[in-house]
Amino acid sequence: MDAILAMPFVDRDRVIIGGQSRGGILSVAYAGQHPEQVKGVINFVGGWLGTGCQTASIINKGLFQRGARYPGDTIWLYSDGDPFYSLSHSRKNFTAFQAAGGKGTFLTFPQTESIGHRLVAYPDVWASVVEAYLKRQGLPTRRE
Repeated sequence: MDAILAMPFVDRDRVIIGGQSRGGILSVAYAGQHPEQVKGVINFVGGWLGTGCQTASIINKGLFQRGARYPGDTIWLYSDGDPFYSLSHSRKNFTAFQAAGGKGTFLTFPQTESIGHRLVAYPDVWASVVEAYLKRQGLPTRRE
């Protein structure tokens, strides 16, 4: 992130961080450790260990709780049919994040076709809610 922020064309006041799967959970955790660097966080079906692992609940909650120090609003986007992170598991992670002081919105989308863990690949499903989130953060959208 330091390399990105050092680029002369980067507006340091308009940086958001986001990712899918491990990138989503790392984005939330990073924002909590470096809240001064980001204006928003977008988590697409985030998690570190899939629910097939015995320690998934402990590891995933712990990483998401690291993000709770981020003072801004975050957005968490999940879909039915994810083979790694069920909606019930992901909601528990979000509840732990909130209990630790994190702020955000948890949104779910129905499974159409084979979305599940690949939600990020279907912008027609989530683009409107992400654009609304960006506007609330005072950031431009693709339509502006």
